[in-house]
Amino acid sequence: MLLEQLTELLDHRQVTVQPIIDLNQAHSVNGYEHPTLVKHRTLLRMLGDVFPHSTNTGYRRLDDDHPTPYVPPDRGGPPGQTGDHNDGHLTRTHHRVKTPKPGYDVCQLGLGVYRWATPHGLARLVTTTGTRRIKLMRNDDGQIIGEIYYPDSGPAPLA
Repeated sequence: MLLEQLTELLDHRQVTVQPIIDLNQAHSVNGYEHPTLVKHRTLLRMLGDVFPHSTNTGYRRLDDDHPTPYVPPDRGGPPGQTGDHNDGHLTRTHHRVKTPKPGYDVCQLGLGVYRWATPHGLARLVTTTGTRRIKLMRNDDGQIIGEIYYPDSGPAPLA
């Protein structure tokens, strides 16, 4: 459909054409700051805060967080650390809970999938469909090697 046809169809209202954003593809940059494109893509994908059980679905007052901490390149950090694959929006309160507290662990498992573990041993999976209770599987060293999903614990994880 041509822009002129669409404008006529919409009774000559102002029409803005924007590019299609493919949320199944990732975009990354070499730097700490999250560029506007990455922020926008994460908001479109998650619709708000990625903290477990959060009800904040707003687009304002959210901090961009690196679930995997950013390491500057001059300290051995790899290129492309900031992007869809390492971005989650948190309210300032949730960001302050996660960042300085030892024992809080968040891992972005995929685009729009976040696994949270608390110092108390609780674990949750946050996806675009909500928060789900999970149990962590650990090796003998205590490292997380997987998770077990409870059938009655909420929305199914996204593949």
